[in-house]
Formats: sequence, structure tokens, C-alpha cells
Amino acid sequence: MRSPFVHLFRESPFVKLLKHAEIVQEGGGLFRKAMICYLDGSCTEFNTFHMNVTKMEHEADRLKRNIRGHLPRGLMMPVDKFQFLLYLREQDKALDAVQDSLHWLSYRNTDVPDMLVDDLLLLVDKAVDSIKQLPLMVGRAMVYLRSYSDKDRRQVKEVIKALRLKESESDTIERKLKSDIFALPSVDAITVFHLIRLVEYMGDISNHAENAGDVMRAMIAR
Repeated sequence: MRSPFVHLFRESPFVKLLKHAEIVQEGGGLFRKAMICYLDGSCTEFNTFHMNVTKMEHEADRLKRNIRGHLPRGLMMPVDKFQFLLYLREQDKALDAVQDSLHWLSYRNTDVPDMLVDDLLLLVDKAVDSIKQLPLMVGRAMVYLRSYSDKDRRQVKEVIKALRLKESESDTIERKLKSDIFALPSVDAITVFHLIRLVEYMGDISNHAENAGDVMRAMIAR
């Protein structure tokens, strides 16, 4: 069994990793507001939400670079450094996908058909729910890496399982939306392309959150 070295660092890399996860989660909340605003049609705050998400993504990138540049040297980490950095990458890409979705929306004012709105909002909720799991997972991992108890490890795995379920549900909604978009009557090709690509960007959010969970599973493996 690995020794719990987390507490030996003046500041564990996991402290900043948790902060990064919290920024990603906050970006998810703004994403939901931006999507509701865009779909409303009469809302004028979309650009403000978009700009705030972009600022948040830049903040997350700065923190990501700081984490990469300040990993402890000469001391053993409680997890493999490569896996730690891979986890950070996937967590960061979840927020990148949020930003990509809003960037893509900003390029064109598409009048979204009413029949798609409910499922689009459901896909938003699945994405945001996935992102919300990231700080919880990192926090539970920090507890486990101090205790190495079976109970704490199971709690981390519960979050990983939830991420997989949410990604599966997101995929189901994404496939339905694509089918419905292609079946839209009297809609021009540009609108179809804009909506299909949007759905793909949105699906990437849950994909990267699940990927982060898969890496975390490897990090806590015995």
C-alpha cells in the first residue's frame, strides 16, 4: 500500500486541483444561464454570460499552468504524476467544451425550433450535473489519499459511477437530438449544421467529465 504523503506537502497539488474543479463547476452554472438566455430569444444577456465564461476559462487555464509548473520535485506524490496531469487535462477540457459551445452559439442567431428546446435544456442539465461531480470527486479523493480506507475509496468510486451514468444519459439525449434535427421540416442546411455541431460540443462536456472520472479511477487503484 502506498503511504499517504498528501499531508507532507506545504500545499498539496490536490488543493489547487480542487480549486480548478470549483472554477469548472462555476463555469457550468453560467453555461446553463447562457443557454436559457439564448433559447429564450428575447434575452439580451447572452454575450455577458459568454464573456464571463471566457474569463473563467482563462482563469482555469492560468491555474492549470500553475499546477503543472509547481508539482513537487524530490518528494513522492500519492498518485502517479502522469495520471495526475492527465486528470487535470480532462477536467480542464470539460470547461473548454463549455466555452466551445458558447463560442459556437455566438457565431449565429439561430431560431431554435420549439420541439428541440426541452431536450436541449435536458442536455444542458446533464452537462452541468456532470461538472458538479468534479469538485466532489476531487474532495473525496483527497480524503481517501489521507486515510486509504476502503470506505473513503468507495465514496470516490460512487462519484465515478455517477459520472459514467450521466455521460450515458447525455449520449442518449444527444443521439435523439441529432435524429430530430435531421428530421426537421423546411429547415435550411446551415441551421441544421449549426444545431448538430452545438449538440456535439455540449456532449463533449459530459464526455470529458467522464474521462476525468476514468483517470481518477486509475489514480486510486490499488
